[in-house]
Amino acid sequence: MVHLQSGHGLDDVALVEAGARTVIGVDYSAVTTGAANRRAAALGLACRYVVAELPGAPLRDGCADLVYTGKGALIWMRDLAAWARDVARLLRPAGHLFVYEAHPAAALWSWDADEPRIRADRSYFGDCFVNDTFPGNGAVEWQWTLGEIVNAVLAAGLEPLHLAEHPEPFWRPGGVTAAAWTGRLPNAFSLLARSPAGCTKIDRRATASPRASI
Repeated sequence: MVHLQSGHGLDDVALVEAGARTVIGVDYSAVTTGAANRRAAALGLACRYVVAELPGAPLRDGCADLVYTGKGALIWMRDLAAWARDVARLLRPAGHLFVYEAHPAAALWSWDADEPRIRADRSYFGDCFVNDTFPGNGAVEWQWTLGEIVNAVLAAGLEPLHLAEHPEPFWRPGGVTAAAWTGRLPNAFSLLARSPAGCTKIDRRATASPRASI
């Protein structure tokens, strides 16, 4: 399997324990890929990590039965259509994409301890916003709607099989226990899609992301 934007690689330990034969992680950071390679070697895991910008993973076509990504990955993708085509290129026929990611709506409300409040300075349909909440203040994050994510996967030739929205976030920064995390609002989503069986070519002419030129 291939883990795009693998970061520190901790998810891959669990994936190998769950039965993945091999995991190839791709991330832009030499620091995190180096740490992940050292951990894999120390634990004797069938994982290796390469440094690369995405989309454009330096891996051969059709190399993966499963492509996994998420947990703060898609917010760094400037061209979502190109990302989806890259995923489709990596998958074998009948291979699967699994995304587990923060819900696009989660950026719209505050983390006030008493009650979540809609932020007037952000829009669900906006292009991007400056992160002023996490330790990495000042980072620009791309704001993709759930519809844009699903449609990018469809345009790349993949077949969505299941989409679910979850009230529980995949992490709780700073021990946040605000009302936003009590099941009232969507904080994460998961998407499973499949590459068509017997399909060996991806249409490279799929519509480009409308934000690619921004």
